[in-house]
Amino acid sequence: MSTQPSDTLNLAVLNDGNFSFNEAKTTLDSLCAHARDFLRVRNLPHAAFVYQFILEHSPRHTESLHGLGLIAFQKNDLSEALDFLNQALDISPDKAVLYCDRGRVFLKQQEFVTAIKNFDLALFLNNSYIDAYANRGIALEGVGLTALALENYEKAISLDPSFASAWYNRGNIFKTQGGFEIATRCYLVATELNPSFWEAFTNLGLSWFALKRFDLALQAYDQALLLMPNLAVIHYNRANACRTMGDTVQANKGYDVAIELNPTFAAAFANRGLVKKDMNLLEDAAKDYSSALSLDPGLLEAQWNLSIVELMRGDWIRGWDGYELRFEHTDLRDSVGVRSFKEPRWNAALPLKGKRILIYCEQGLGDAIQFSRYMPVLSAQGAFVILEVQEALKNLFEHLEGVNHLIVRGDVLPEFDYYCPLLSLPKEFHTIPQTIPAVSKFRSKPSRLEYWQDRVESIERNINNNTLTLALTHSPTKKIGLVWRGNPNHTNDHNRSLSLSELLRHLPPQFIYFVLQKEINSEDLLLLKGYSNIYNFSTELVDLIDTASLCLQLDFVVCVDTSVAHLSACLNVPTLLLIPFSPDWRWLMQRQDSPWYPSLKLFRQPVPKDWSTPLSDIKMHLLSARS
Repeated sequence: MSTQPSDTLNLAVLNDGNFSFNEAKTTLDSLCAHARDFLRVRNLPHAAFVYQFILEHSPRHTESLHGLGLIAFQKNDLSEALDFLNQALDISPDKAVLYCDRGRVFLKQQEFVTAIKNFDLALFLNNSYIDAYANRGIALEGVGLTALALENYEKAISLDPSFASAWYNRGNIFKTQGGFEIATRCYLVATELNPSFWEAFTNLGLSWFALKRFDLALQAYDQALLLMPNLAVIHYNRANACRTMGDTVQANKGYDVAIELNPTFAAAFANRGLVKKDMNLLEDAAKDYSSALSLDPGLLEAQWNLSIVELMRGDWIRGWDGYELRFEHTDLRDSVGVRSFKEPRWNAALPLKGKRILIYCEQGLGDAIQFSRYMPVLSAQGAFVILEVQEALKNLFEHLEGVNHLIVRGDVLPEFDYYCPLLSLPKEFHTIPQTIPAVSKFRSKPSRLEYWQDRVESIERNINNNTLTLALTHSPTKKIGLVWRGNPNHTNDHNRSLSLSELLRHLPPQFIYFVLQKEINSEDLLLLKGYSNIYNFSTELVDLIDTASLCLQLDFVVCVDTSVAHLSACLNVPTLLLIPFSPDWRWLMQRQDSPWYPSLKLFRQPVPKDWSTPLSDIKMHLLSARS
């Protein structure tokens, strides 16, 4: 390490063996103290100048060699750092701190095994060495020994409960393992001990985000930004929280700042594309996804979301190709059910005549209902069609046209020649809006159909016996099915579902209504009891055959985007579907009708979170349909 003479430091050796430091007499120990002070405040040139001066007169001075090794480490000159530390260890092989710092160098080089050996030597010499335990934990994580790493962090904390970094590292382990509650507690301790610990504030935000405590996540990110206002990743993380909360304006601003600070931040471009999609700015979204892919061609998120935009704007041929990425997408793999078989996956180039093909349902019940229309298409090409469905669909699909053998997921699979996921069939048949196959025709069991017909007719007879009602309506009462909430575990449920109270405010009081959803929370159950013209048969809807049989007794079905919408539309029941501002890809853009279902009419939010407008439109539609 070369060191230029300092203009502000004047060092000399006195005749008595002591030193002069800026004209003041001092000892070697005091001179070393000055070097340590310079090192502590990161005045590396002055620290290096003092250590080099000492070594010129005492070449085997361990602390100076150690100090120069630390300076090289801080300058990221790891080779030189190792050289100085090795020289120091040759002279003083019994100093634990030298092994620990050498371990830190190997740790930074990601030579985890060698780092662990050095930390072990440090702890052999000093079994209470807190830094050695903490750094050994990081190295153990590097080789995948997470449990041992955790033990080391906890040992460091037991020796010094105020050691913020150990709390932080302990939190990181729990965060990685999905233990976000414990992780947040660790990060809170770390930030309390060290209010300048921006990394801990950042990971605290990530953990609160995972726990869906978005308000607390924003607070943590704001603290991190006070400390590191020019760090793009913090702006990016904060924008992610804003987008999840539906604040597209703040999310867009956050991604803008992240990209301005780091123009090569591919993920920020990709997620800004999501915001543009949420705002229905599909062209802008596609541009952002393309920018992300130009920076990182392998960025799966951008590839997948670009395919969704293509489907939304009707570019289905390219969209179907990209939709196949669902089997690689980390967040989607579980929901789509990645399957593998020894038999080949079918594609349109393989002949079907005389072949047995397994089609397995994936994703939700609504998806299965929507795309079951491809079974007759396969059958028409000469295939023996084996369809695997979820248990809830078994009775509904029992007599589905085009299916030769129906099985339930989990049953022993029969022999087959090919297999294909259900939602890959549109791609293989090059489906565009003009070539969508006809909707599936489902048969209800006669006994269930008769049962629900009797139930509804009984209600109508009771109403018709009420002379006051007749005086008010002057016409037969319309029967309308209701679904206001979907599966709460659905990733987009917060956008697609609405509150029962808001729905009830827009229902014409002169009609009668039938609840078509099975799951109803206690608050909604209590609210329904106040309406004599709403009939809740949710406990009697054993399966989709019951739901279908009840739908067939109704004049309209009013619902949010759930499986009931697909079911009622397949049954040719007039279905009035409430669509959020940023719709699911299958409903395309701006259209009030759907190429998938002739009996479906779409009522879209004009702006995000505005259910009042489409509900008012549905009310007018129902009233005008009376005649």
